[in-house]
Amino acid sequence: MENELLRMKELKISREKNVKKLTKVLNLLVNLEWEICTVASKTNDNISKLAIKSVSDSAACIQTAISRLISTEINHVKENNTEEQKNKIKIKNDNIKLQTLRKVVLNKK
Repeated sequence: MENELLRMKELKISREKNVKKLTKVLNLLVNLEWEICTVASKTNDNISKLAIKSVSDSAACIQTAISRLISTEINHVKENNTEEQKNKIKIKNDNIKLQTLRKVVLNKK
């Protein structure tokens, strides 16, 4: 139990640092988005308007990252293990398919 509490405290400190850094980046992106928007409106520049969309998408991704860091999840290992197992099964299936294809190709020659 104490190990989990120490782990949670350690994660909280680490995540808070990352959230602060990402928040600074997010603020810079939002300010940049407004600047580009202002210039694009004045000059009626469609390419800049497309760039605004890209910057906006980047900001949304950073917001998602911040939300994930704020979550109270301790480990993401279980899901990764199942993903690794799925990948191993997929690789095995692919190997079986390749072996079957080799047999077919070799039998035709």
